[in-house]
Amino acid sequence: MYRYIQKWFLKVWYSQNRWYLFFIPLSCLFYLLSTSRRWFYKNGLLRRYKAKYPVIVIGNITVGGTGKTPIVIWIANYFISIGYKPAIISRGYSGKVGSNPIEVSGCSDVRLVGDEALMIAIKSDCPVIIHPDRVLALKYLAGRDIDLVISDDGLQHYKLHRDYEIVTVDGQRMFGNNRLLPAGPLRESISRLDSVDTVLIQKETTGYNQVGDFYLDGKYAINLISGEVRAFEKFLDKNVHAIAGIGNPERFFRFMTNKGFNVTQHHFEDHRQYSLKDITFNDELNVFMTEKDMTKCQDFNNEKLWYVPVDVVINDSNIKWLNDIKYILDKGYK
Repeated sequence: MYRYIQKWFLKVWYSQNRWYLFFIPLSCLFYLLSTSRRWFYKNGLLRRYKAKYPVIVIGNITVGGTGKTPIVIWIANYFISIGYKPAIISRGYSGKVGSNPIEVSGCSDVRLVGDEALMIAIKSDCPVIIHPDRVLALKYLAGRDIDLVISDDGLQHYKLHRDYEIVTVDGQRMFGNNRLLPAGPLRESISRLDSVDTVLIQKETTGYNQVGDFYLDGKYAINLISGEVRAFEKFLDKNVHAIAGIGNPERFFRFMTNKGFNVTQHHFEDHRQYSLKDITFNDELNVFMTEKDMTKCQDFNNEKLWYVPVDVVINDSNIKWLNDIKYILDKGYK
């Protein structure tokens, strides 16, 4: 039922559907509550927690996938590569975090820590701490030898002081009908982008050169059972199943199609906890999935399962925003 409700709202938000008018009163209430809360923090009526090291927040102003988590991983690995020691904090969405923060490793139970946090831990060589209260997650890092903290999501978590804000935007869906929740997909008004430090727009091809644009690219798949790494062109049968339980499944399906596969699509809700039945089909075709989906399918004994690792590619020769972050690191905290 949840999947159908989700699909219905997406149709309302990203088409010329006038059902959004029914939710306008609720959107007005949402606007009053969210803007009042931000004003209280901005003007010191509610207190923010300031860490001893810079905090970089990567978030979005819309519901759904915008490439935020891959950017978190890319930034963490970039700063590791140039000698810094980052840590990542995250909500641990879809996990079962209790009253205390949890440190995530590549061996953590996905049912406990959530799929996104596990994927981050697998793909980044730095501490990953999860808790719905980002301040508690940050305090858990006290005494660690780190240079900066990267917050996966948390743009609207104003209790946490931040030194740099990055917003990722889906370059195709953009802001839908430009309405606030629940009439539209916006968590905050579009004007919020005027106050952040950097906006990164996710594209789907390499044919864009605007500053700040990025896209996700992959060239091979990995078998969940054998660990075999196989380039896309080595798959003799291009007819495949593709499953996706992510914020924007259509993007993955288009990616696979653009790589030359004939895809039978299987949509699932974001953060789906799969059963083997969900991804077993009555044929001999291979089944492709995202890295995020893979974290919940590792124990399934099906040699037809493959996942597709992707990397962030930045369309910016200068990457000025990275230099701005390094300036904050070197000048303000060292």
